[in-house]
Amino acid sequence: MKNKKINILLIVVTVIFFIGLFFAKDKLNCFVTNYKLRNNDVEINKTDSVTFFEQFNNSSNTYLFKLSLIELGGYGCKPCMKMDTVLQKIKTIYKDEVNIKTFRVTTDKGKLIAKYFGVNTIPTQIIFDINGNEVYRHTGFLSKHDLETKIKSIIE
Repeated sequence: MKNKKINILLIVVTVIFFIGLFFAKDKLNCFVTNYKLRNNDVEINKTDSVTFFEQFNNSSNTYLFKLSLIELGGYGCKPCMKMDTVLQKIKTIYKDEVNIKTFRVTTDKGKLIAKYFGVNTIPTQIIFDINGNEVYRHTGFLSKHDLETKIKSIIE
């Protein structure tokens, strides 16, 4: 009888533990991704640096974007997924003025870009002027209104 009660209690505790893990999976995923970013051992060579700079230097490429915006995020990160929605709306509004790129830091290219720009936490948004100079950086979720206000103030 006593062993049966202990077994039932053990099962209940185990079920509660796994339910807690299920509800915390997004936070755990963001925590693990941010931890991996801080301990990123990817090496950047000169070719990578030139490639990254040229990609966001709008004065030397064929596009006439006024700004470039990159967003670094991860898979399974709720704030990153919310930022994707915001960036899609911004992309439709500023399609001819702002060059928007999204990178996942869990990919090899995303790790390189995160290391190059010194990103240790996701999501992070970085805005560059027409010459490829960083003019704004934000970590965390940024609403459409706030991002649009920032873009307008930089363009004007």
